[in-house]
Amino acid sequence: MDLIFKTAGQSIDDVIDVLELADVISNVSLTGSIRKYVRVLNSKKEDIVLNCLASSAEQVTKNYINVNIHVPNLVNQPGGTPNSIDNTQPNSVRMNEIVDHVCEVLDGYRGYDFFLNLETAGDIVPDGGNWYMNIGIWYNYLRKEK
Repeated sequence: MDLIFKTAGQSIDDVIDVLELADVISNVSLTGSIRKYVRVLNSKKEDIVLNCLASSAEQVTKNYINVNIHVPNLVNQPGGTPNSIDNTQPNSVRMNEIVDHVCEVLDGYRGYDFFLNLETAGDIVPDGGNWYMNIGIWYNYLRKEK
């Protein structure tokens, strides 16, 4: 039996399409962009970056996709002893605004040949001198015959 397969990249493309169809950029006044795999180098904007941690090739394909919400740190709000390292605090209020909307769009979404389930939402992760908030979703796809 010859089955249609979706790669991790194709599943990420589907999730990006869902976010774009829901007009997330306008609805949350995102200052940056929605990107696949990596953020623009040295971006000082609000960005959404998607990547895939695990993918399967079973009859029911399950891919674990990270949706990372990057927001610039709060200005002039150091997190401790001043030093040469940027240790400003994350803008968790703004991160939560964006995450709430993105979760509302993605959780339980049913597309033509896939559906999404929210696994985790709202983990704040350090990223050098910056921070991002992580949403984990399961992308479920039933492989069909060609």
